[in-house]
Amino acid sequence: MVWRMGLFCGIPSALGMLTFIVSYLLVNNGTHLPTYAVFLVSLGWFGLGVLGLSYGVLSASWDEAVVGSRLGWAEATTNWGRMRENWRLNAEQAKAAKVELKKSKPDPKS
Repeated sequence: MVWRMGLFCGIPSALGMLTFIVSYLLVNNGTHLPTYAVFLVSLGWFGLGVLGLSYGVLSASWDEAVVGSRLGWAEATTNWGRMRENWRLNAEQAKAAKVELKKSKPDPKS
């Protein structure tokens, strides 16, 4: 997991920081570079780093007895399915609790 997190988060984050250095060098050499372009490119790299960090966590085997694969794609799809199912169950429970709370409150009109 740490290897994948370092790879999929570290490389895009390093490229995001390198964007600032390269843009600084370009501007110092007389190239006109809009500030929003630097912002959007670096934002894209840092966003990709956040996705890589998330993938690193999701691609780990959550079962201690099972050793995960090198890239962890099978584990990531399994863990993503587990998370979606848990979100669905939590939404259903919250909806049921809201309905139950509504039933237990007295009607202010009566």
